[in-house]
Amino acid sequence: MDTIIPTLSKKLSDKTQLVFAMMLIIMVWIWCTALKNTRPVIHSETETFMAYYGNPTGGFWSEVAKFFDPTPTDWDNYQAREFSYVFEYIDAHMVLLLNKIPFFSYGFRSITQITFTILIAIVLYFVVRELLPTFRRISCMVLAMLFLVTPQMLVMHRVYFRCGKTMAAFWAALWILCLIHWLKPQSKPRNVVVYMLLGLGAFLSFVTDKQGVMIGLWLIGLSLLIAGIRHRREQECRHLLSFASSFSIAFGFYLVWDYLLCPHIINAVRGHPPDRSWTSLSFFLLHDFDGYLRGLWNGFKLTVLQLQLALGNVWDGYFLSWGLSLTAFILTVLSAIKKTPRTSSSSNSRRGLIDRVALVLMLTTGFVFCVFMVMLLYMRHTPLAWADIWRGGYYYLSATLILIVALLILFSLLGRRNSSKRFETYIVCAVFLIGLANQSSLTNTRKHGREGHMKDQVALNLKFDQEIRSKQVTEDSRFLMKYIFAPVSERHALYKARPRTGDGVNLKILKNDDQVWPEEGWAYCKHSSDRQYHEVKVDVNSGDRIFFLVNMVHGAVHDNTYWDPKITYENGTTYQGSKGFSGTQGKNGWYYQSKAGEDYVNLVYSKPYKSWKIDNVDLGQPSLNASRQHPGHGIDCARVFVVPKTGTVRITGAPVSVGTPY
Repeated sequence: MDTIIPTLSKKLSDKTQLVFAMMLIIMVWIWCTALKNTRPVIHSETETFMAYYGNPTGGFWSEVAKFFDPTPTDWDNYQAREFSYVFEYIDAHMVLLLNKIPFFSYGFRSITQITFTILIAIVLYFVVRELLPTFRRISCMVLAMLFLVTPQMLVMHRVYFRCGKTMAAFWAALWILCLIHWLKPQSKPRNVVVYMLLGLGAFLSFVTDKQGVMIGLWLIGLSLLIAGIRHRREQECRHLLSFASSFSIAFGFYLVWDYLLCPHIINAVRGHPPDRSWTSLSFFLLHDFDGYLRGLWNGFKLTVLQLQLALGNVWDGYFLSWGLSLTAFILTVLSAIKKTPRTSSSSNSRRGLIDRVALVLMLTTGFVFCVFMVMLLYMRHTPLAWADIWRGGYYYLSATLILIVALLILFSLLGRRNSSKRFETYIVCAVFLIGLANQSSLTNTRKHGREGHMKDQVALNLKFDQEIRSKQVTEDSRFLMKYIFAPVSERHALYKARPRTGDGVNLKILKNDDQVWPEEGWAYCKHSSDRQYHEVKVDVNSGDRIFFLVNMVHGAVHDNTYWDPKITYENGTTYQGSKGFSGTQGKNGWYYQSKAGEDYVNLVYSKPYKSWKIDNVDLGQPSLNASRQHPGHGIDCARVFVVPKTGTVRITGAPVSVGTPY
């Protein structure tokens, strides 16, 4: 007690430390206020996967099977991110639990998102301590809060979305901390168990989100590059090589998981293999040169947008936020002006030069990597550039984190030029002003976030928000409201009776103009668990055409249909849709067409998507790939087989509308 009181008195007498403490309190208050007051948008996907993961369906293994059956949540787009589904499962059950407790009024708060966001701030604190070891602890805390008060994070709280993006950002922060720590020459030798745990964490992050995979590959290349430079300078590089090796081994295991093990498990759980056309590596390899140029330009624009969102949000700001941002930039420039001479031995100067080279490499390659990563995301899923995504940016949290670490590295390099006491004050004040600028411009950011495909949901969400706050369920309440506050015993019945996002599909098989299945009309498939088995025998002549038709019913939304038919002769010769699929009309006897009215028209092949489409655009419908068919609005999708020889064939299959969640 005798030592605590003098220490506390000394700290209280330090006016600078008191000011920094006030800054930290204000930044924490900004984040907590945004978390409490910014109500989430209830996206249509939310109603699907929250109820799915929160629905009690059976024993332990039936719950585990949910992680390998993302049909109800991803519309059968293969992601290989099953670990992310585990956290969504936890989130769904936490929402169901917390909303029953009067003290909580969270609505749709993602518990794992909030947890990993706080963990990112903690890891960033240690990153600052490594980069700026002379700074006070309270200063490091203020700098670590910058990520939490970026518009991406403040706006993210209103969207109950995939938590994998936040988790990937957390893993990236942890990996960068390890890499920066092992750049220090005095770093002690590490036990092999540390690198094994690092590799295990890398693998788990890879099966959480593909952004984690890309970040891991960047860090492998970066660590090998720095290790090569150190080796040429005859400096210690063992830790960097071990770092790269553990990540490389983790990436190898990930490839086995992505291409072999996980598809096998999914096939066993669902009854059909996953569709690899959307997210496989070949998707990017098949783009033409112009596609990459456009992708790079859009990646650069989106990365610059992320940079300004993190450092003052000038784009969405007004006079107050612009003034705060300008003052912050002036303080940063002032921190670089004054040089402080240092006396050091030649060996220390040489070692310091290599350290600076490593930090400059992290700074420059970090920005280039963000451009490349955002480019790939843009090329894979063009709608990510919608207005609400541009402002909210929750798909690009990893890019934002890397850009903020790059800013911290820049501060570190400036600190080597200026060791005066004012330097710390300038930097902390600059970051604090950036945080205030982000907060003051948040209203404009939210307004932009309500544009695009979310615009029509604003009024509906206001009503839903009032219901969540009052916790009063009525007959007019939306399904998800009733589901959250229902007893566990009633949830399964509510889930089965819920409104669905699609209306299923109609199915038909023709031989020329004659219908062979069903006997008349169409076979109707309601959703992804309503499999329509067929096994019919047909006498055929050489040149006959067998049509496998998929019709939209009332609407073509979420009508992706798995249908991999087999045509088998009596001698055992078999022709299967997926095995005979190609990018050439007529190859292996298969054609890919659309039908509007009575006319059949050949579709056009898109190499990047490995799909046949009505035209050569990314989202053209109808579309058809190795084992999937998707009808268009008023246009049927037809997989056509031309019979090679006369005989009797057996036509078997089990089509199912995987696009409509069950």
